[in-house]
Amino acid sequence: MSRDTYHEASDGFRARNADTWTEEKLMILHAYANGFAQACKSAGGWYGLDLFSGTGMNYSTTRLEEMPGSPLILLEAGAPKATKVLCSEGSRRNHAALSARCEPYGARAVIYPRGDANELVPQMLADVPVRAPAFAFLDPEGSELHWSTVEAIAAHKRAQPRKVEQLILFPTDTGFVRLIADHPEKVDRMFGHGRWREIAAARLAERITADEARGDYVRLYGDGLRELGYATVLDKQMQKQSGSPLYFLIFATDHPAGRRIMDSCFDKVKLRVIEELGQGRLFDMAEPRVPRRTRLGEDGLG
Repeated sequence: MSRDTYHEASDGFRARNADTWTEEKLMILHAYANGFAQACKSAGGWYGLDLFSGTGMNYSTTRLEEMPGSPLILLEAGAPKATKVLCSEGSRRNHAALSARCEPYGARAVIYPRGDANELVPQMLADVPVRAPAFAFLDPEGSELHWSTVEAIAAHKRAQPRKVEQLILFPTDTGFVRLIADHPEKVDRMFGHGRWREIAAARLAERITADEARGDYVRLYGDGLRELGYATVLDKQMQKQSGSPLYFLIFATDHPAGRRIMDSCFDKVKLRVIEELGQGRLFDMAEPRVPRRTRLGEDGLG
């Protein structure tokens, strides 16, 4: 499994080193969070959940500069701004850095006590009004995200017409495929069942290729999200600059506006960091355009 490395930032706390694929992931998050905020205009605000928040800041290893991490991206998104962004982090050092960097946002930033996000999620969801629009970013390093957590987030607004949207990092090559042989129980927790074993067996017997196995794993996970009631599940494979696969981003929504916005983000957010060095900061980008027929300002999300 991949292991994070860190850089000492200008504020004295550490920042996670970010390669091109991490920058692209954060660009997608930035673009979607701003589109989501715009769609929540009629609601007057929204809630963000960031279950694996990290330090709140990253350090671009290609641009050699600091850049906001997911909690700060969510806190800065809008207008309207998020009513609250709810963050959890398990690492002691990361939690200290996260808390310090979110302090300027006051009560809008809620940092839960250090712990396992899967155990904290009931407390986090209890702080999200069921009638409020909400978006969850689930960015585990490996297999830390349990299916029970995904289920809990999907069920939070069960009496409402729209569920909490979820953008999930699905760690194929960086995560669970390396656990299949020695720690299948961790993969069971990640999927919520053992049906993934059929795919693993087919791959082991060389009846399918590695790329076909990746696709089958993603489809199986997406099927689970649809079974939870999400009308739309989108995915995007994230790769190294060499083209080697790393992981997938999987997005689940039951709102047509959410589908259109993320479709745009997945299709149009292109990151060529090496070529763009010296050509402006990462987040100097236009917000995603949404067709007028979506009527985001009137219909809203949530």
